[in-house]
Amino acid sequence: DEEVAMAFSVYCGISIMHSLVYKKIQDAQARNKLSNELMMYHMKINDQDVQRLLDCNENHDFPNFTSFEFNPRSVPLNETPCLCLKMFEEMGFIKHFNIPVHTLSRFILFAQRGYRNTPYHNWSHAFAVLHFAFITMKNCNLMERKHLTPLEGLALLVSAMCHDIDHRGTTNQFQVHSGNSLARLYSSEGSVMERHHVSQTMCILNTEGCNIVAHLDEAVFKQFIDLISKMILATDMVVHFKMLQEEKQMAVDGFEESNERHRELLHSLIISCADISDQTKDWAMCVRVAKL
Repeated sequence: DEEVAMAFSVYCGISIMHSLVYKKIQDAQARNKLSNELMMYHMKINDQDVQRLLDCNENHDFPNFTSFEFNPRSVPLNETPCLCLKMFEEMGFIKHFNIPVHTLSRFILFAQRGYRNTPYHNWSHAFAVLHFAFITMKNCNLMERKHLTPLEGLALLVSAMCHDIDHRGTTNQFQVHSGNSLARLYSSEGSVMERHHVSQTMCILNTEGCNIVAHLDEAVFKQFIDLISKMILATDMVVHFKMLQEEKQMAVDGFEESNERHRELLHSLIISCADISDQTKDWAMCVRVAKL
């Protein structure tokens, strides 16, 4: 009897192991399918596009661009890549991290191409979110006051720009109920679309000529990736509401620079506010966005 039980337990163990391996294979196939969909849907960035951005001599002078009152949706889409580059430069990230401008330009153009032409979750929205994150850091002096480190600031701008990349224009619940590739891959973890946005951001960073932080040491690079993942996931309102009570308590107690959880909550607050910042603009803009 003991031998039979032992043999049966070994059989069960092997069965479980094979089941886990099969699940990993399914996940890998789903990831591959999603990656292929993205690459087929969007064109790659050629060197001429990058050089055109680098050679741009236009001023792109928009009055009050660094003001909270400025409406980023008023910027013509063909001018947005130059202004993205300008925001990274103005915050000092290009110089501080020695980011090759050619690489950053390609990354920005690749991120722009990564957005689909949906009514709301498109490149125009991404640019608006990036702009709000930028003016929040700049006008609130968050890095000067040590509320954000340069690495956190860089991660915030990258996350804001990429937070809805390859959005399909539908909700997480729709993805789950439709049982598509995204749901099969991410539904067990929650935040289906947000996890996809993280994945596609990593995909762009790993694309040749797009890794703006390739020269950072391994520990700092890992921290950068972790920051981006958490910030993009924080744009899921379900995640936001789970943090809300802690954020309220932090507002009462005061922000502590040395408290890692406080820093994480601050990142979440900034990018969540940036994500819905259209509602802070003039009434005509609020109405226009609400109709999208």
